[in-house]
Amino acid sequence: RPLADQRFGMQVSYNTGDKSFTFSSGTTGDQSTISITPIDNDGDETDDAGINPLALSIFGLKKEVVVASDLALRGTASEPAVAYGTAPTINLNNNFSVTNENNTFLVTVDDVRGTVTIPVGADYSLDRFKKELQNQINLLADASGKTVNGVKVDFDATTDRFSFTTSTTTSTSFIKVSGNGPWGLEESLSGLGKTSSWIQPTQFKDNSGKLVYIDEFGRETTNGDGYKSLAAWTPIYLDKGELTFDTGGNLVSPLSGSQLDTVFLEDGKGALTINIDYSKSTQYTSPFAVLSQSQDGAPEGDLVGVTIGVDGLVSASYSNGTQKSLAKILLVNFSNPTGLRQVGDSSFLSSAASGNAILGTAGGAGFGTIRAGATERSNVDLTAELVDLITAQRNFQANAKAIETSTTMTQAIINIRG
Repeated sequence: RPLADQRFGMQVSYNTGDKSFTFSSGTTGDQSTISITPIDNDGDETDDAGINPLALSIFGLKKEVVVASDLALRGTASEPAVAYGTAPTINLNNNFSVTNENNTFLVTVDDVRGTVTIPVGADYSLDRFKKELQNQINLLADASGKTVNGVKVDFDATTDRFSFTTSTTTSTSFIKVSGNGPWGLEESLSGLGKTSSWIQPTQFKDNSGKLVYIDEFGRETTNGDGYKSLAAWTPIYLDKGELTFDTGGNLVSPLSGSQLDTVFLEDGKGALTINIDYSKSTQYTSPFAVLSQSQDGAPEGDLVGVTIGVDGLVSASYSNGTQKSLAKILLVNFSNPTGLRQVGDSSFLSSAASGNAILGTAGGAGFGTIRAGATERSNVDLTAELVDLITAQRNFQANAKAIETSTTMTQAIINIRG
């Protein structure tokens, strides 16, 4: 049979226990089938084992056997890459001309890239144009000898544009065709294949073989009234909190949003149902870099430090990386600072000569800056302190001398009496 209709990976095994043959297909999935049919000597199908006794004596086949998988199997669904052009600027329903100015096309199919040229002619039809372009694309080869095969060129009359479809059906399949002229291929889009996983589950049955359903309260029941079985499937993913996108940037799962557990309110207020819709979510289809990002909120953090800027701004730093402005230190100036009245060694009060206090921020006009962590220069009067120290030392010496004299006199009196 033709190569496109051949199947590979089939296995034939023999069970020595029950002395029977087993035939396995080379495909998996809920659509996998295998058919074993005896034929006669002329190659025609027959259910008469007498015509072909080997089928009965060796394999035990009496008639056609068709087996379809009814298990909950996983599989893979792939789509080819399809590239589309834009609307042509000429009427392709009539004959048209192909010249040296519009007969060259730049083609990329998977990893093969090159230029193709179709023959020049004045009596081209749409079918001939598609056939010539398709043939030239499928003859394309790169320097290493890798070729292109099976690319199909078509024209969609509904959307009024050319389409190009690869023969490969993987997530890495790629095609792009561009060219000058009235063909609508100057700004054509590239196409990328798609591959997705699927699962076809079977409905659970109880011990008696009855189908089991789950009602709106989460209870099992064998009453199927009100339930529908849809002849369709969709990918499901069991990782919680995961959004899955295909290679085109479209959301694959969850398609119907995320349904939270239904809560029945007290006093007959009804059910509270919340469904989170992710249908507007998108993803990029090529590698990308984050140029800027912002964060709304932060986890709980502990105070790790306080800083004061030169402008007097007091800021607190937290362990979660955030900072918060707490306050700002104000400075005071006077129109005549020399008119201040001194109170003590380092304290001053305003006076009529100094004028009223003027509040301002550090770094402003007429105000200085603030230096955090600096030690204040000592305002001690060293001369006065040294004088006080000498006076205290002399007083100590005088007191010590008086005590010494008193002790000597006491000792002399004791000696006289003795």
